[in-house]
Amino acid sequence: MSGPGFIVPPRKKVDIYAYASNVRNFFAPLITKEGKLRIDVVYELLPDVIPEFELQIREEWEMGADHGRTFPDKKLIHLRKDVYDGMCQGKGRDRFTAAHELGHLFLHTNIGFARAMDSSTKIYCDSEWQANTFGSALLIDELNLKLCRSIEEVAERFGVTWEAAKVRFK
Repeated sequence: MSGPGFIVPPRKKVDIYAYASNVRNFFAPLITKEGKLRIDVVYELLPDVIPEFELQIREEWEMGADHGRTFPDKKLIHLRKDVYDGMCQGKGRDRFTAAHELGHLFLHTNIGFARAMDSSTKIYCDSEWQANTFGSALLIDELNLKLCRSIEEVAERFGVTWEAAKVRFK
């Protein structure tokens, strides 16, 4: 989901990275020799891991500007059809959206989204920042990241956009 997030309990970046690393390690057989996580196959297997999980592919007219929406307590993710198709085709932006929505699913279950963010909210209490951090760490693991010599190499190796690679590379 784009736009301002909701206030959630604070999380340290290092803790989010560790959580994402655990999820990535669980799905290790889905990682290519280059280090790219097959996020499309993760979505296929999630109902076996989380029996109540459901992915619903929605049309653009239903989703509007939102590329994805997650309802953690319902274990439900909506992905816009073009985003789902792009994820399956390996498009970096859509792979990141899918990973971001998994961040909401894993990090925000049993958390009420009562208040929207405002200018006084700390970034580490922002649901969107947390999901972005999780998505980045899920797609780009620290160990293989250290082997990369350029932003372009990060983008290629992990199947992410140049922008996502740049944020993680620094």
